[in-house]
Amino acid sequence: MERLDAFVKSYNEKAVSKEDEVGKKIISVVEAESEAEVTALNAFRFVAATAFKVFCVGEDLQGVSVDYALPKNGGRSPPLTDSAAEPIKRMRYSHFGCNVVHEDLAYALGVDTRSEKLALKHSVEDEGGKLPAEHGHGTEYNAPDDTKKRWMSMDPLNVMNPGVGGLNSCEKYAQN
Repeated sequence: MERLDAFVKSYNEKAVSKEDEVGKKIISVVEAESEAEVTALNAFRFVAATAFKVFCVGEDLQGVSVDYALPKNGGRSPPLTDSAAEPIKRMRYSHFGCNVVHEDLAYALGVDTRSEKLALKHSVEDEGGKLPAEHGHGTEYNAPDDTKKRWMSMDPLNVMNPGVGGLNSCEKYAQN
């Protein structure tokens, strides 16, 4: 724990770049001190996303959930663009020992959440992060060209995951 504490202290001192952030913790570590706390922290890991969805439904909001590899910006939340809608709630939680961050944003009804999610994606990438991080590209994000080529060589008939990563969903990647 001493080594981790030294890292956090050193990193927090280096990471602060704006005068109004001096003294603000960029990284904080909480150590469970009892079995009950371990159980509570493990439960939090699995209920946070569900609780966010329930919150959005109960408050008549739209929710956006994103996972990304942490940008190289000192651990700060990636900035939202000036044209972005202001989220009503912005929550972040992550894994210890890797740089995957889960971020949940709640917006008022009527906000184009797809546009907001893509704007956040670009902000993460502009800061040096990657999105998606651990849950794959799915059909929502375009994969890098080398990844698409690898998938196409592994699945020439396009039957395992049609449409994933921005690829065509037709048989053998035929054009529609």
